[in-house]
Amino acid sequence: MFDIGFWELSLIGIVALLVIGPERLPAVARTVGKYVGKANRFISNIKDDINKELKDEDLKHILEEQQKLADEYKNAASAMNSAISSETESLREATKMDDLLEIQEPDEHNRVTADSSVNNNNNNDKAAITQTSSAPDSPKAS
Repeated sequence: MFDIGFWELSLIGIVALLVIGPERLPAVARTVGKYVGKANRFISNIKDDINKELKDEDLKHILEEQQKLADEYKNAASAMNSAISSETESLREATKMDDLLEIQEPDEHNRVTADSSVNNNNNNDKAAITQTSSAPDSPKAS
């Protein structure tokens, strides 16, 4: 604490013995020891309080940082949620348009098929008419 070595303490003890005297030296040493002990406890209490305050400040900073990170994550999550919602909505719209196109395409396909079958029927009728008109009269069996 004060960086006092053995020789310095010895010198202080010899001076105290000469000044105070051998009869009162033990009582003075006991009193000085009590005050030094109180001072050490007081200093250690102050150090503990300072360390607690520093830990509290560190914890406050950590909590603030955690809160900032939590807010950033919430913002990112809400941004992702809105992006997903908009993408889902656009996919729904695209699906509705595809469904409308699929509904329209078969109708056009059926019309083309129906027109082809009408044309084929007309061609078949014409061929049948042509065959009957060009066929020679055959004798009827009795």
